[in-house]
Amino acid sequence: MSLILHPLQIKDQFRAHQCMMSTALGGQTPLATWAFPPHYMWKDVLKYSWTEVDGWWCLFAEYADGLFMPLPPLGPSPGVGSPSSGSLQDVLAHVMTMMEARNKGSQVTRIENIPAELQEAIRPWGYSLTQNDSHYLYQTADVVQMKANAYKSPRAAYNRFIRAHRLRMAPYRIMDRDGCLALFDRWVHQTEEIAVPQVGPHGHITRVMLREASSAHRVVLQEYRELGLTGHVVWVDGSIKAYGFGYPRSREVFCLLLEVADRSIPGLAPYLFREFCRTIQQYPFINTMSDSGLPSVARAKHAYRPTQLVSNFIAQPVR
Repeated sequence: MSLILHPLQIKDQFRAHQCMMSTALGGQTPLATWAFPPHYMWKDVLKYSWTEVDGWWCLFAEYADGLFMPLPPLGPSPGVGSPSSGSLQDVLAHVMTMMEARNKGSQVTRIENIPAELQEAIRPWGYSLTQNDSHYLYQTADVVQMKANAYKSPRAAYNRFIRAHRLRMAPYRIMDRDGCLALFDRWVHQTEEIAVPQVGPHGHITRVMLREASSAHRVVLQEYRELGLTGHVVWVDGSIKAYGFGYPRSREVFCLLLEVADRSIPGLAPYLFREFCRTIQQYPFINTMSDSGLPSVARAKHAYRPTQLVSNFIAQPVR
C-alpha cells in the first residue's frame, strides 16, 4: 500500500490534537513534543506532512538527509473500531518500510519522541531503541516560591535584577512582534558559536534547527493565536528585553516552548522563568523541553531542580 502524504497546515491542528488524545498515552505523557505547536513552528525549516494508516495518524518531517517521523503513529482515530483498525505493530512496520525505501537505506529513518511506556511495548518487535534528550519537568510552585536553599543562586540573581531595573511584564500582542524579532537578533549575536555535540547519528538535525531558529520564532510571534499559545514580554527600562511562549500539554502540565532574554542583563532569564510560572500556577507542572545536548543549557535547567527528567526514545530499523 503506497502512502499519500498531505502537507501539514494550521487547519490540521485540531485533527492532530484529537489523535494525540485518543492514543492511550496521549493524555498521560508529559512530553512537550506530544503537541502541535513544537512541530508546526519549524514548518519553514522542515517539510512536514501527514497521512493515515489503518486509522493511525502519522506525522512525517523531511530535511536534506531524508524523511523521518517526529512522533510515533497516533490513534486509532476516534470512531475507528478495533476490528477494522490496524495494530500499532503493523502500522510501525508499514511506515518503517516506506521510509527505508524513500531514504534508500539511510540511517535517517527513525521515529522520535517515543515515551518510555511505549518503548517497552515496541522493543520486542525488533527495533533498535536509543534514548533521546530528556525533557525537564518542574513543580510550578517550587519555581514560583524558590524557597529551598537549592534555589539560592537563581533567587539571588532574581532579587538583584528587580532591585536594579524598572520592570513590566505583559501579555504578548502582535504589535510587540517587531520588538521581539529585534531582540531575537541581538540575542543570537550575543551568543558565541556553540559547538553542538554529535548525539548519535542525528546530531546534524540539532545543528540545523539551532541555526534556523529565527524562522521558528517568526512563526510563533505571528501565529501565536492560531496555535493557542500563551505569550509574555518583559519590558526593562522601557524596552522589550525578554519574551516567552508556551501551551498546556494537559490539565497537569504546561510546556514552555521558547524563552529569549537579553544576555547582557544579569538576572533577566530567572525573572522571565519565575514570572511566567507565576502566570500559569493552575498547572502543577511545567515542562521546559530538552537541553538539546548543550552543556550550558543543561546547567541552567538543572539549577531549578527538576522534579523529573522525562525520558523519550528513538526507534530505528535494526541494521
